[in-house]
Amino acid sequence: MAKPEKNSTWRSFSFILGEMKKGNRERLYLIGGSEKYLIDKLIASMKKSWVLAGAESIDYYQKDAGNSKFDVSEFQSLCGTPPFMSPCRLTVVLNSGLWGSEAPSSVNEVENWKSVLEAIPEFATVVFIEEKIDKRKKQLIEAVSSVGSLVEVSLQDADTLQRWIKTSFSLQGISIAPDCMNSLISRTDSSMRMIENETTKILHYCKYTGTKSINMELLDRLCVPDVHASVFHMIDAIAEKNLGRAMDILNNLIIMKEPIPKIRVLFARHVGNLICAKELGNARSIENALKVKPFVAKKLMMQTKYFTEEQLEKQYFRCFESDADVKIGRMDDRTSMEVLMVGFAAAK
Repeated sequence: MAKPEKNSTWRSFSFILGEMKKGNRERLYLIGGSEKYLIDKLIASMKKSWVLAGAESIDYYQKDAGNSKFDVSEFQSLCGTPPFMSPCRLTVVLNSGLWGSEAPSSVNEVENWKSVLEAIPEFATVVFIEEKIDKRKKQLIEAVSSVGSLVEVSLQDADTLQRWIKTSFSLQGISIAPDCMNSLISRTDSSMRMIENETTKILHYCKYTGTKSINMELLDRLCVPDVHASVFHMIDAIAEKNLGRAMDILNNLIIMKEPIPKIRVLFARHVGNLICAKELGNARSIENALKVKPFVAKKLMMQTKYFTEEQLEKQYFRCFESDADVKIGRMDDRTSMEVLMVGFAAAK
């Protein structure tokens, strides 16, 4: 018999981990979100908790459906096999598309999947990991919440990442300033996997050189470039009518193999943030509305003084025109980006 239907609240990584530590296990988990590092950690914890060491080959199974049609009978076969040695048989299904591109379309299909999900046996735990979850697929989402948990593993906030970074270095007797932690977060787009990779690289360097403190010069030498900060500096240069400096920053990013489409997207996003900042008019409102750190809000507020709202709105639309120019073959990536910056500077 299925459990009584629960509230379809989306749980966090820490909540699910806490439930596991209490010895609680669900029959079904639907996991989505952009922080793949924590999703991998969650699956590893599930394996450690519920699959006996040495029995992984028989009591754990992972299938990547590749967003193709996932057959109900195949699913029933996967979750219907009892465990051989472990407390449960753990099955992980990647990219089934059931809550996205391959969502059942007919009423019969939906009802079929609902009954199958609700009938997962007690000896099994099935985990669906989806790149994209359409939360409008309420019927299947409610089917999950009736027997298991909905889990959203989003990118962590800056304060959480700062604590994580600081702990990683302090355990090795190495100090790192707040501005360096912010730069490391910015360089990695808040990705914990990228942060771990960059931190490991820095720790190896510190070990072999005896370095005990991290500064910005060290980050610039060892780590991926800070494209977000570079875009800030580009806009600063344009505001100061120093197009040559703005072009130098672009050239340095290209030399460091940063993709121009990524630079253009971040450039457009920054202009969009400036439009919002211009309308909001003060740093505190910018911080709350855009979910940025106070120092970023203050920088945005400073930059808005150099541009009119009309200039920013025109430049925002030019970013999309620049992208279109590349896609239709009118310009190559680099030329379109340079023309975009020249146009912005000329409007000053």
